Amino acid sequence: MKLRIISGELKGRYVQVPDSICFRPTLERTRESVAEILKKRLKSAVRAADFCAGSGAFGFEMLSRGAVSVDFVEKEKAAVLQISENAKRLGVEARINVICGDVSKFIDNKAASYDLIFYDPPYGDEKLARLIPELLKLLRDGGVLVYERKRRHGEKKAAAADSEKNMFDARIFSDTVVEFYESKISGCCNSGEL
Repeated sequence: MKLRIISGELKGRYVQVPDSICFRPTLERTRESVAEILKKRLKSAVRAADFCAGSGAFGFEMLSRGAVSVDFVEKEKAAVLQISENAKRLGVEARINVICGDVSKFIDNKAASYDLIFYDPPYGDEKLARLIPELLKLLRDGGVLVYERKRRHGEKKAAAADSEKNMFDARIFSDTVVEFYESKISGCCNSGEL
């Protein structure tokens, strides 16, 4: 399987994904819409992360659109190897860091350092869905967390109530919801404008 990079310096190139890796890739139109929503922020996103990276397609899209570096965190070893191979083939290996491990363990040992985080855990994994408040702590002031989840009729959002005040947008793409959260330092005025 191949996933196309939509825009930027790597536009038209592909992220290769072997058929042996079982995952649910973010649809191209969803990636494109999310990247367009984040367009202004990506220009100044020095550090980005793709958590539960799977194919790494969104992280490569962030690199293509202006992120200086991306950390990919993925627990499936075959996917980690493929992300590294794709980075080498695309000529961006010096701009990435690939971590093979569980995202909940990774964030326990990490200080705030990201301008942008894309988080796409396996649908239905409530433990990973509850990590939103912890992920917000990894963002620099004004940083954005993009959280992709399954749309379910009547479903309560997995994010804790205290994280909801940080949400500034949500979009529905068929059976998928993408929520946008912004990190804000208490007492600072922040417009949340994209």
